[in-house]
Amino acid sequence: MDWSKTQLAEIRYFCTSTRSRTPRILCSLTLKLQLGFVLVIFSHYNITEFQLTDIKAFYKSLYTQHFTPDRLPTPSPARIAKALGQLDKDDHYQINVCCLGGDRYRILGVSPIYVNDYVNELNYGYEKGYVQYFMEEHTC
Repeated sequence: MDWSKTQLAEIRYFCTSTRSRTPRILCSLTLKLQLGFVLVIFSHYNITEFQLTDIKAFYKSLYTQHFTPDRLPTPSPARIAKALGQLDKDDHYQINVCCLGGDRYRILGVSPIYVNDYVNELNYGYEKGYVQYFMEEHTC
């Protein structure tokens, strides 16, 4: 996927910053929950279809000098597919995804509450100047 500098800064702030109100949130979660957050982020940027390779690329885009793969390893395609299947079957998370065949998936729905939480955190990051910090390709 091709993330603009702004989008990548927002994503890195939300996922890897110690300055966000959810510091390095993905690091402490199961893969199923990590992918839930990834789908919320995709949904926010109007990405409705993706491939397993896009998920791997997403993880790799998070890596910086101070946030390396040992903090959040990139999962294998098989683990991603399994976790997406588990996420779709779990009504609690209100995130629906379906397999289109092979390694292609479509996001059918994401609860607006989750997207609003992401947007609220980004707004906080912009107010404090933290997202701009990531636009300058720094890490925190």
